Amino acid sequence: MKEWYLSHQGEISGPFGLTEANLFIAAHPDSYAWEPSFAQWVPVSHIDEFELKLTPPPPPKAVPETLIERVFAKEQGLKQSLEPIAASLTSLQQSLSTLGADIKGSKTVTQSLNQEVNQTLRTINEQYEALQKKLAGFAVRQG
Repeated sequence: MKEWYLSHQGEISGPFGLTEANLFIAAHPDSYAWEPSFAQWVPVSHIDEFELKLTPPPPPKAVPETLIERVFAKEQGLKQSLEPIAASLTSLQQSLSTLGADIKGSKTVTQSLNQEVNQTLRTINEQYEALQKKLAGFAVRQG
C-alpha cells in the first residue's frame, strides 16, 4: 500500500493511505502529493489514483464583435505599414546580392592583376640583373 504525503499551502501532512488522502484532497483540491516512487511533488489533479471531483470552469465569454473588429482593423493597419518595409528589405537583399557578386568579381580581377604585376616585376628584375652583368663586363673591358 502506498503512503502519500500531501502539501497544502506549504504545510506537509501524511503519511496517508489512499482513502485518507482522498478525504484530504476533497477539502484541499489545490494540494500537491508525493510518494516514494515520485521524484518530485506533483499537483493532485495530475495523479489518476485520486478521486478528485473538480467542477469544470465556466466557458469563456464571447468576445464582443466590436473588439474583434478593432483588433482586425489594427492588424490590417500594421500589415499595410509593414508592406513598404518588406519591399525595402527585398530590394536591400537584391542590392546586397549584387554587391556580393561585384565584390567577388573585383577580387578575382585584383588577384589576376596582382599575379601579372608580380610576373612583370620579376621580368624587370631579371632584365635589370642582366644589364648589370653586361655593364660590369663592359667596365672590365674598358679598364
